[in-house]
Amino acid sequence: MASGGDTGLSVSDQVARSAAEYGVELDPGVLQLTLMLYRAVTVFDRAHTAELSPHGLNLAQFNVISVLHRAGRPLAMGELADAVSVRPANLTSVVDGLAGKSLVDRQLNPDDRRSFLVDLTTAGQEFLAGFLPGHWRYLQSLTGGLSLRQREQLTSLLERLMQSVKEADAPVESSSRLTF
Repeated sequence: MASGGDTGLSVSDQVARSAAEYGVELDPGVLQLTLMLYRAVTVFDRAHTAELSPHGLNLAQFNVISVLHRAGRPLAMGELADAVSVRPANLTSVVDGLAGKSLVDRQLNPDDRRSFLVDLTTAGQEFLAGFLPGHWRYLQSLTGGLSLRQREQLTSLLERLMQSVKEADAPVESSSRLTF
């Protein structure tokens, strides 16, 4: 099945070991899905990191400027945080970094003086105009192993998974807490 990368421990091996250890308490399919999802996200993230690093950007920064580009208008920090699926507190440092690169601008929100609006600068727009055509080709190459139908199915399944995660109960308190 899936390889274990440099460790030589495949997902199947890990699932089998966990199933043997936890027995009926563990649904091996859920563990396999979780491990494959983490690995897929990590591989996808590494590919984007390699693409963006020559431009001095990370994936979070690129996500922010891409969302601003698609929005076509300034966004309040809270709205932007929702659009990029991060907490507003985590977004502040990302926006600070982009402002330092002159790719975005922040201004007080005239409708709510407690918040800021974030917008692309001319430099941000120019960067995306030059970068995005090659980026779209790169994304096509990354997903080239999937048919159109498979991409549509995967998109639908990921949407359902995100909804399931949002609707799930909070984690159960564990008696085995780590203390540092």
